[in-house]
Amino acid sequence: MNIQFSDLIENAPVAPGVYKMYDADGNLLYVGKAKNLYNRLHQYTDISKLELHKQVMRTLVTRVDWETVPTESDALIREQELIKTQKPKYNIMLTDGKMYPMLALTNSEFPRLLKFRGKTSQRRDVYGPYPSVSALNETIKTIQKVCQLRTCTDTQMRNRTRPCLLHQIGRCCAPCCIPDKQKYAENIRTARKILTGDSEPIIADLTQQMKTSAANMDYESAAIARDKIAALTHTSIRGIRQNPSYTPNLDWNKNVSELEQWLGIKIKLAGVFDNSHLFGKNPVGAMITFGHDGFVKSGYRHFKLHDKTRAGNDIAMMSEFIERAISRGPKLDLIIVDGGPAQWNIANRRANGIPVIGVTKGVVRDGDEHFIMPDGREYFDMPKDSPLFLMLRTVRDEAHRFVITYHRNTRAKQMTASVLDEIDGIGPNRKRMLLQHFGSVRAIMDADINALKHVPGLGISAAKKIYAHFHTEVI
Repeated sequence: MNIQFSDLIENAPVAPGVYKMYDADGNLLYVGKAKNLYNRLHQYTDISKLELHKQVMRTLVTRVDWETVPTESDALIREQELIKTQKPKYNIMLTDGKMYPMLALTNSEFPRLLKFRGKTSQRRDVYGPYPSVSALNETIKTIQKVCQLRTCTDTQMRNRTRPCLLHQIGRCCAPCCIPDKQKYAENIRTARKILTGDSEPIIADLTQQMKTSAANMDYESAAIARDKIAALTHTSIRGIRQNPSYTPNLDWNKNVSELEQWLGIKIKLAGVFDNSHLFGKNPVGAMITFGHDGFVKSGYRHFKLHDKTRAGNDIAMMSEFIERAISRGPKLDLIIVDGGPAQWNIANRRANGIPVIGVTKGVVRDGDEHFIMPDGREYFDMPKDSPLFLMLRTVRDEAHRFVITYHRNTRAKQMTASVLDEIDGIGPNRKRMLLQHFGSVRAIMDADINALKHVPGLGISAAKKIYAHFHTEVI
């Protein structure tokens, strides 16, 4: 029987995950990860575009399996697990001991940022994996700008008699020569928040610092805070903290069937809602969807708040977003909201008869959740290690990830526009030419006068004005 490869991947999901390819004898040939399984697997249909070893491997494939996971980072971790334990023949990249880059905070008096590949250690606080070294380097650069953590070895630190260049440019607080344990511990706590994606409170604090410094005419401090905000806003790739209890596999069909039985309803498609804003700024919402086959990416929706009077009011924002989602589709059989009784009540009033579940947090966010049932009762008795509990927490977290990502992107776009709009004499045409020439606001901010004056139609006078706006030194 001649099996067509396209038939093997016909039902591949549009979701992050890992895929496994087998030969006719059931031997595992290759394991790969994908941000989008459907798109990635369909790249194998044109064998001529594959690397030589993958061309050989493709001719042997008679079966393709896949596992979906919540995020691309989860897929990276799962791929490593499978390669290390099952040793697929054609995984050249990782079978020689080479692994994806990781980031660690060492367990020392003044922890250092450490890049590594290979086995993790109990003596390290480990984050990752990262999809590339460049992504890891970008993250380290951000941590250095915001937290000023050291990267030097313990030996280098002990033998140093004066601060290095990194201290001079504001990338290290020089614990070698200026040991402040309390301040460094605060910086470590901030770094951990950034590395786990919890940078919103940090940006809020920095924003307040920038405003206060500007009001006091301390423009140098305001500029430092501004640069830290920009670094946090423009760094989108982060590692995830290693979790020994990580469980990427969910039997979606079984879990959704159990959810149907629990609620007494049929579920083709469920929607999960969450909001995000920063002190009322850039208010947005999002809905993710799932069903018996897992996440349904075609049903994902972003929302910008239309009624600006509701900005910062989570309840009012949720009301608008649910109304809009229901009116525009897709058709939902269940609504899940991240929140307590207040969020559940407003969702229930706007749900137009659709059953609503609230996932409400206890004292501890992860593992302490309980639920508000469609009839308004609070339910505490679901076992925390049950597959259904893990699925409900997973879809809640996916909605949170989706809305936070959208909020960051929205805020970054606004920052891009506002930063250039603040410069006197830089109109729409010049702004467009600057962005076309440099590619990003970050590159414009880092450019010197000589580079700026070579932008077509700008001139030396405008170049000096732009440079002066982003730098504190006198021209």
